[in-house]
Amino acid sequence: MAKKQERDLSRIGWLDYFLTAIGSCLAVYSGGMSIQQPTVGYFSVALVIVGTLTSYLIRIQIIRSPIIKLDGFIYSIAVICAIYFSADLSTLMPENGFPREIAAAGWLSWMLILGSFVTWQDSTILFQAIPSLALFGLVGCYDTYRNVTFNFFAFLMCLATLFARAHGRQMLRNAAQSGYFTRGLAPGTPIPSVETTPGLALQLKAGPWRWVAGPEWALFSALAVVLLSLLGAPIIRESVSGVAGLVTLSPPPIKNQPAATAASNDASGNTVRIGRGPNHNSPRPVLEARLDKPRYLREQSFMMYTGKGWRNVPIPVASQQGQATPTDAATLELKNTVNFEFGIKLLQALKYLPLPAEVLVVSPEDGGSISSHDGTFEISSATPYETKVLGKSLEPAPGVKPTDVVTGPEMVPLLDSSNIPLKVAELASEVSKNSTNDFEKAEKISDEISRRIVYNLDADATPAERDPVEYALFEKHESYCDIYASAMVVMARAAGLPARYVQGYLPDSRRLQPDGTYILTNQDYHAWAEIMFKNVGWVVFDPTIKATAKEGEGLGDAGDQSPWYRRGSLLVATNALIVVILMGMAGVGYRHFKGIKRVVNARSEIERSYLTFGKRMEHVSGRRRLVGQTADEFLESVRPSLGSTYETAKELNERFVTLLYGSESVSDESVFSIRQDVKSFFNLLKAEPNKPRIRPT
Repeated sequence: MAKKQERDLSRIGWLDYFLTAIGSCLAVYSGGMSIQQPTVGYFSVALVIVGTLTSYLIRIQIIRSPIIKLDGFIYSIAVICAIYFSADLSTLMPENGFPREIAAAGWLSWMLILGSFVTWQDSTILFQAIPSLALFGLVGCYDTYRNVTFNFFAFLMCLATLFARAHGRQMLRNAAQSGYFTRGLAPGTPIPSVETTPGLALQLKAGPWRWVAGPEWALFSALAVVLLSLLGAPIIRESVSGVAGLVTLSPPPIKNQPAATAASNDASGNTVRIGRGPNHNSPRPVLEARLDKPRYLREQSFMMYTGKGWRNVPIPVASQQGQATPTDAATLELKNTVNFEFGIKLLQALKYLPLPAEVLVVSPEDGGSISSHDGTFEISSATPYETKVLGKSLEPAPGVKPTDVVTGPEMVPLLDSSNIPLKVAELASEVSKNSTNDFEKAEKISDEISRRIVYNLDADATPAERDPVEYALFEKHESYCDIYASAMVVMARAAGLPARYVQGYLPDSRRLQPDGTYILTNQDYHAWAEIMFKNVGWVVFDPTIKATAKEGEGLGDAGDQSPWYRRGSLLVATNALIVVILMGMAGVGYRHFKGIKRVVNARSEIERSYLTFGKRMEHVSGRRRLVGQTADEFLESVRPSLGSTYETAKELNERFVTLLYGSESVSDESVFSIRQDVKSFFNLLKAEPNKPRIRPT
């Protein structure tokens, strides 16, 4: 029996500390992942676990000490320290913790860490939810950690259970203060302490406090909140999206931001793998671009095809080799060009700067430096976050048509045909034969790729043993931009055209702002091919433009990320499930309301019957019931007037007391039975000889 009492809700136990630790850990881990620093998350999780365990052990040791009631004061000091010393505390974290741009996430994490050492009572245990909710809110706004939604709902479930248990203990305290546990005992009996007296919750199960003190209503209300947030949030978001527009909240700087395509770069940015699976990008803003029209913004270019992706190879420096690099050739041989200006403002911390066409001048407004090599502009670590770059590029003048490609020894890296599958090379030769010039060759190759492959951001990954280009062209016949671009480059090279693979951003006209700037998001990350032509330079060839796209999976879309309430068969199943849940909730609510109403009505009927019973006693005895006089005392005062009916009246009175003040619920049968017995008693009174006829005064 003792073991059972230890597990009830009378006292804070290990489960409460387990729940608060899980909730806090989910919050701090999500904070670390929002800046793509798992070590920061692991560090915070470890400290929260140590702090929660420390609090649990302290509570066990000082549960009867008045010091435990100082936890709120000590917790407040910990919160102040977390905010005031947040910069110093961040240096204790791996990678110096959170960047200064999102210092709030740092001190919220330290609030949870330091607070976990002083959670000794329900108030401080529950208060841990406040910084957790705030931290989840920040991570949700940053939109950099995809699993934060799942972590948040797991946190809500922990909080709901924790709140229900804390509510039960508070109701125990209220019951104790009301004298429930000392009823029937000698006056002055000490009120039991919920914190130090096990088993109190079990005693309430048989009394009138059983519903109020139980966790059922708290859990039900918490689950209802979770359900409403799950159903309502997408609807609210969709409702206000047209009014709010695309609001760009400053996101946290992310070191070595990876490419947001189905291709994946290594840490150095020198290699990229292609065909790695569905391309599920978020609509998180990356940069603002002030352009005269939508233009391809080149971020990185790659030379060597590996059969699985692309790799950069060292290009001889012109001053050392006495010849131009491929990028130099693109600018030095240009004729009949025009200039245009552009402006780029970063909304994320990027390693490489996306820029349009052939850049002549580029300068960051806020200081810092940008280094260029072979068409790639790398941003130095000293360049301030949210830097703005102004520049000037050139392009062929209107009417200038490319015809023949550039030739020469500097083009050798762009003609490398190693690792190109034989079937792909044969297809390129077959498609490009009978062309009148090199530009026509490239166009025919691009059109063939567009015809063979359907654009589908949700396409499966290429099997590990297969070449991604060959697999997409001859078997799968659907893929994403990195495969289109790779196919264009390798087929162009097989046809003798110098080409390279390029990654960057392609503005979407749907995100053109009233001030003429384009907001580019992760969904705009793109890959294309570039071929070098005489007097023109690099010319973009993008087979995705003419390709047939699967509905909702085309260029600029987010892949299969449509909300659950918009997905075909899932929509039907989800709506059916929602209907069942709502009907179930309505049924439970109706039964509960009907039950309460029935109980209230039944008790009211008992009260009315007793009122009638008491009035008859007053009429028979000529005495009024005094204020504060109990039912038993009043019956005893009118006993001389009842004669032989006293025993019947006493039995009825006892039943009224039990029904009105006892712990048992009042049933309809009880109401009917006592009504009949009251009528029978009144008939006995009428038949009683020598009964007085004095009206009460």
